[in-house]
Amino acid sequence: MSFVPRLFLPSIAEGQSEVALDDSASHYLTKVLRLAEGDPFLGFDSRGFQYDLNLKKSGPGPATASVLRRREKARNDSGVFLALGQGLPKAAKMDLILRQGTEVGLHRFIPLVTQRSISRPDSSQYGHKNDRWQKILVEACRQCGRDDVPRLDPLTQWEKGLELFREFDLVLMPYEKDAPVLKTVLESAPIAGKILVLIGPEGGWDPGEIREAQQKGAAPVHLPTPILRTETAGVVVASMLQYYFNSTPGGAP
Repeated sequence: MSFVPRLFLPSIAEGQSEVALDDSASHYLTKVLRLAEGDPFLGFDSRGFQYDLNLKKSGPGPATASVLRRREKARNDSGVFLALGQGLPKAAKMDLILRQGTEVGLHRFIPLVTQRSISRPDSSQYGHKNDRWQKILVEACRQCGRDDVPRLDPLTQWEKGLELFREFDLVLMPYEKDAPVLKTVLESAPIAGKILVLIGPEGGWDPGEIREAQQKGAAPVHLPTPILRTETAGVVVASMLQYYFNSTPGGAP
């Protein structure tokens, strides 16, 4: 068969020769794709490994698969770890941000509740949102060919998000006011290995949040683009960073 499907498999131990598939994976392979015993497919897990597998049992009940080979982890070609601190947007915009952010290579998503966030789910609502967002990340990886599923942080209040800055070498805060252009800021920090990009919600950043972020070391930057929507900005910045660190000699650590 020319098309080889890819499925997310939560965990396969090193040396494991057979794996049981859950109901959803079994249905997809045997009912939707109509794979037969012995047909190949690929699996990937949250650790960044990819596996060559053969469908072993496709009869009634959950299917099983033979594990033929574990491939090496995917390499981060840009040499940088990219995280997005996203001011929580309205409705389904976060779904789009997660999907497209995964496609362009973001490694971590931090949903932030900011001063101007309109969407403010309580703890009972967030459990459902988190489950759906996790599924979106997995499906985006399956579709685009990534082997590493990005990390999704819990819903984070702005004050708590400020404390996360210390985990990064560089924190970028694009907004529409006067600021150094992105390229100038990157050239001043050529050894940054972990970068956090902060994107405000639909209403943008509150002036107090901008001051607090700068006091914690965030660098305001100006993008060489028209003003972008919240669901577009993070994807655009991530793409620019991937391009910069791939094309600048010595730019990636």
